[in-house]
Amino acid sequence: ILQMEAEEEGAKKLSEVNFENLPPNYHNESNTETRIGNKTVQTHQEIDKVTDNKTGSTVFSETVITSIKDGENKRNHECIIDEDCETGKYCQFSAFEYKCQLCKTQYTPCSRDVECCGDELCVWGECRKSATKGENGTICENQHDCNPGMCCAFQKELLFPVCTPLPEEGEPCHDPSNRLLNLITWELEPDGALVRCPCASGLICQPQSNSVTPVCELSANETRNNEKEDLPIMDEMPFLGLIPRHTLSDYEESSVIQEVREELEGLENRASLKP
Repeated sequence: ILQMEAEEEGAKKLSEVNFENLPPNYHNESNTETRIGNKTVQTHQEIDKVTDNKTGSTVFSETVITSIKDGENKRNHECIIDEDCETGKYCQFSAFEYKCQLCKTQYTPCSRDVECCGDELCVWGECRKSATKGENGTICENQHDCNPGMCCAFQKELLFPVCTPLPEEGEPCHDPSNRLLNLITWELEPDGALVRCPCASGLICQPQSNSVTPVCELSANETRNNEKEDLPIMDEMPFLGLIPRHTLSDYEESSVIQEVREELEGLENRASLKP
């Protein structure tokens, strides 16, 4: 009964949140205590709302952790972190306590790699064998965690980011508002997980008149011959605009970087020749 009452307290906290009325970007943490008999129900709540300024997409996140302590403030936590558990187990918050749980077998739902047994990984929300970090569906924290041709993006059906294939024609995409400007100021671009990925090579992300969501379309090279020199890098490496500046040291002498330098020098020279 006490557990049911504690769960009701947590649900009540969630029902009080109206995400539509929150600002585009919002974070808040709160802690409350409620007495039920001789027990105290402690509720920790975190609310996050993140809006992509370019696509208008919004991601909501809500976390409520409810625990019970008796009059002597005693808690029964078997573990705090996964390393506190023996091999084949992981630390899980369950029934208002942190306990060591047996690892999960293949095809069992998961939200972390550590939940899966042995060398299995959590792939698209299920424990899978013969999986390698960086592959399609593996959990990621930033863009460097994923293989080429992939990007780290949130999936609403999973509620956590995974390595996702770059979108093909007709699929939703991340649309930089100014490709050349994004390239020059790549250090301002996010290195973490995105709401959507940039298009695969040969495609460009275009806004749609009948939708707020841009989609990938074929590059019209035959009608953009004069513009092609201005945007060579995004066709060849659509994801480069999202790479932090300090990680590009390996590309310093590459042809694409040299092309951008030459383009900027050309613009500078033309500007200096104007009366």
